[in-house]
Amino acid sequence: MSLQNLYNRALRKQGEPDPTLYLARSVLKSPVHFSLRLSYWDSASNTFRTCELADLGLSPDSFICYPNDTSFHLDIDFVYRISKLCGGDRETELEHLFWPFVDPSVQQKMDHFFHRSSAQVGFQAGKKLLSFDGRPPHSFDQRRLHFLRFGATDQGRVFRMPPRLQAKLLNRSRDELEQYFLEEEGRLREHELKSYLYAALNLQQHFSEPYARSIPQALPPEKIDEVFLQELCLLNENRDFWQERTDYSRLPVYLIRYLILFFDSSFPRSNRGFEQAQEFMDDHRQFRWPERKNRVHKDEIATIFEESEETLRAADKKEITRLYRQKAKSLHPDKGGDHETFVRLTEAYEELMRGKK
Repeated sequence: MSLQNLYNRALRKQGEPDPTLYLARSVLKSPVHFSLRLSYWDSASNTFRTCELADLGLSPDSFICYPNDTSFHLDIDFVYRISKLCGGDRETELEHLFWPFVDPSVQQKMDHFFHRSSAQVGFQAGKKLLSFDGRPPHSFDQRRLHFLRFGATDQGRVFRMPPRLQAKLLNRSRDELEQYFLEEEGRLREHELKSYLYAALNLQQHFSEPYARSIPQALPPEKIDEVFLQELCLLNENRDFWQERTDYSRLPVYLIRYLILFFDSSFPRSNRGFEQAQEFMDDHRQFRWPERKNRVHKDEIATIFEESEETLRAADKKEITRLYRQKAKSLHPDKGGDHETFVRLTEAYEELMRGKK
């Protein structure tokens, strides 16, 4: 299929979502190259697809013209060519895409007027959040967006994000979404990268420790690495996620980048108290979190003390202590008693004392 025919198929039909222009940057390539791409709904394949409209080289600012020191416009021939390929006037949309590359002094003078007409993402309250093809936002996209907006590894509230915020995840090709996240991830600090991927791939689901949601750095690093690779492979094989992708024999560049980021970064350090606890755990290979003691049932307490429940319920702390000492004399191992029975007696005594004021 020729490139022109591909552009023609990208033109919007009645009832279909609008094709969207976006700037894409190369991944794992230095220096970074830019291109202008189109994301559109392809009814033939029943999926969102991407086509490249123009190679912008090392910097899109070569397409920006400055008639004076207070304004800018894009190269007229370039705008005409793109608008013709897209089947409509795209000058305003292109200007917003190129805005980050405009000279800062001109940006400062035009900022108020330029953003005053920016379109807002519309969303009807109460309407189910679904893409044009009837699919909700992918959970991996939702978790990434949640961390980028709220900075939390605990993803307990991820599916309760405002619909207006999640709407930007709809009706976009996979490549456009990945380019969106690529740009947003550039704002993360270095010590946030590993936490971001931990949350995005929902690695906490593989751990039963109560602190797995909020303190991943306390978990065994070897186990984290193992489940990260496991989830990354599952995402790589997810055909619903990748839409137009056809080659599954190797990792896409977006996942290769995540692989590098994960193993080249580390979790943020917490306070000194946590560091001391971590050092203790590292120095004691057999370290285990203390197990919760089994509490003695009320029926068993009465049996151990050989008293009725009514008698024990009415007794005060002084009387309970007297009964305990009396039984302890006969059950203590030094007196020939059984060790386990003595331990259960002590646990029963502690349980009784907790219930007394």
